Amino acid sequence: MKQIRIASVIGVALSLGLITGCGGSGDSEAGSKAGGDAPKTGAKAPGAKGLAYRGAPIPGLAKQQAWSTDSKQSRQCAGDASLPADKQDGAICSVGDAVVLVESVPVDTEGMDEEEIDAQGPDDHFVGRLHDVATGKVRKTFDIKMPVEDSGLVGREANQIVQVGQWRDGSPAVLVRTHLATKAKGLKKATDKSVLTMYAPSGEKLGSSTFDDFTYESAAVRNGYVVDDTDTDTKLIPIGGGEARTLPYDDGDVTIGTGFGYTVSEDHSYQPRADWSVATDTLTGKEAWSTEDLAPPDSLRKKFTEDEASSSYASPLNGDRAILEWALYGELDGILTTIDAGTGRRLAEGPSISRTNSGEDDSSVLSPDGNTSVIQYGEGAVAWNTKTGEELWRQGADEQNITPLALPGNGVLYADLDEGGTVALDADTKKLLPGKVEEVPEFTDNGYAVVSGENGFFVFRTKTV
Repeated sequence: MKQIRIASVIGVALSLGLITGCGGSGDSEAGSKAGGDAPKTGAKAPGAKGLAYRGAPIPGLAKQQAWSTDSKQSRQCAGDASLPADKQDGAICSVGDAVVLVESVPVDTEGMDEEEIDAQGPDDHFVGRLHDVATGKVRKTFDIKMPVEDSGLVGREANQIVQVGQWRDGSPAVLVRTHLATKAKGLKKATDKSVLTMYAPSGEKLGSSTFDDFTYESAAVRNGYVVDDTDTDTKLIPIGGGEARTLPYDDGDVTIGTGFGYTVSEDHSYQPRADWSVATDTLTGKEAWSTEDLAPPDSLRKKFTEDEASSSYASPLNGDRAILEWALYGELDGILTTIDAGTGRRLAEGPSISRTNSGEDDSSVLSPDGNTSVIQYGEGAVAWNTKTGEELWRQGADEQNITPLALPGNGVLYADLDEGGTVALDADTKKLLPGKVEEVPEFTDNGYAVVSGENGFFVFRTKTV
């Protein structure tokens, strides 16, 4: 099947180093051999108010940070739970209304001989902290030790151990990968087990599962399920117990709707020539709807002939809404619509768009309430109200190409210009706002922004422009 174009919401993740937490100590979650000693370095986040931000003021953020950290210890943000642990290529700081930081703790070599010191891996001990984004207070502390004897785990990065994903209801969650090792004793042989545990942004444990050896130690986790795709079928194993599921479809297509939602694939027709979008219930394999049975926008249907009908492309929006783009078969000009993900029912007809064949420059951002989107398909950005279908503005033919990066709901669109670098625009009018944007923040879902500075880690309250 031909791959469907995805208008994904872009989140700019930050890989942060040289940062340390602030405020509170939190509870501890042990790693290898549960109940291990707390690390001598960085066990408590300091109570200082934090350092002043030295960078230029960022449009859309308060002038003074809500809280910050200093740069005494090396830390970074979490990884992406939906990717296998060995395929991490970025870092995620925010999870719901919290911020997660992971510290690589230096090995304590006191009392060790030279051979024991040589056996120590550089990243065998991690401390993760879940901070309240508004105050910096630590809600939960994860103390994670990996067995140094196991060469398969030595040298892991922090974002391979603590990751951000979603729970079964689609809510944000933190995934912590730990390890249980027992030595041979008497007739009992040594054992290794991997433990995957998920937590809510509040720090509440959502579920935990233990697996023999390293069977799923590096596996991707989606919506609270471990993804086992080692065989022809994709098997989903729920963290915390429950019935495992086998997906009856090729897990490579677009998914829309909450949870596992509906998988949208493409069905090509030769008479008339058309590309129908077919939505299938992801967990049951039953067809939910097809654009072959849906009415396209009137302006498009008038162009249909006996030989040529439509092409359609689906992409997620928010909740159980999705974007369905309609176009005449073989053409690049299309019409955006908002639909119900489960039925395909049209909720709003939006503006027209022009796209390219490659899709390499495709970009889309969405406001937190899901009602405003800016889409760039390579032929000019368009901003629209996904609830009413109203077009808010369109990139002019004489203007630089606008690549949207973030739309946090404070009236600001952060974007890249072809020749103007990263800028802040008025989200309603695309007017260029004053101020310098050296780095696009990562935004939480409750009005805060995460910024990496040269002397620490900073959290700002967003402000309406």
